Amino acid sequence: MQTSSVALTEPIPAPETAEDAVMSLMMALGRRLRQRQPGDAIDYSAFPLLKLLSHQGPMRLSALAAVIGLDASTVSRHARQLEDRGLLERTDDPDDRRASRIAVSAQGSACLAQGFETRRQLITHALDSWTDEERETLRTLLDRLVQTLMTHNEAQEHSA
Repeated sequence: MQTSSVALTEPIPAPETAEDAVMSLMMALGRRLRQRQPGDAIDYSAFPLLKLLSHQGPMRLSALAAVIGLDASTVSRHARQLEDRGLLERTDDPDDRRASRIAVSAQGSACLAQGFETRRQLITHALDSWTDEERETLRTLLDRLVQTLMTHNEAQEHSA
């Protein structure tokens, strides 16, 4: 795990709005979660692909690219690297024998679970001094924000 030995000369100002606070959280948390952690077997950039496949089951690369919102060639390159490492498996598409689907292998599931648990522990440690009530309030409000963002995104997609 990489840690910085450089101290800030000025404290980071408190956010002035809820929007600023969420953006600050996302930047700090994103930076921390993307850092390589002890025991990581995969790069963090593979997590979204593996996580989606672990929840949705086998998918065609084109469908996976569309859901993730990346170019098909990018997803194909990542998938090939993960397949070469034994983290993904390719199977025939039962709807079209000319095509294939990819799925998370047992090894891929284990790597994903270990990586998420390591990062969950980072967050648990950050919340150690919080009361149960504060943690529950945070959980409720963050879930509400996620649901609102997802609903807002779906509404925008349907109106476009």
